[in-house]
Amino acid sequence: MEAVIRVKGFQIPVKRGQKVILPNLNLKSGETFSAEVIMKKLEDGKISFEKGTAILRVLGEKEEKLIVFKMKPKKNYRRMYFHTQKYTVARVEEIA
Repeated sequence: MEAVIRVKGFQIPVKRGQKVILPNLNLKSGETFSAEVIMKKLEDGKISFEKGTAILRVLGEKEEKLIVFKMKPKKNYRRMYFHTQKYTVARVEEIA
């Protein structure tokens, strides 16, 4: 079953058993949490907008390092800084 869940204001399409990368939720590996289901695609191809819940299990965390470089030509202006964005990796256990 396919569904669209809402986590921290983001709408994410998921399937059962799929690994999903979510915004940082500050949860430990192995914990479970529920997310609001806003749309489901049923087996016969129809779409249902009834609200429900999805159970997700946290698998771990992921970090992505970004390099930001600013420059203005001919003005001797150069700035470089780094940013590390954190994500939570989870698996969809059940969609109800």
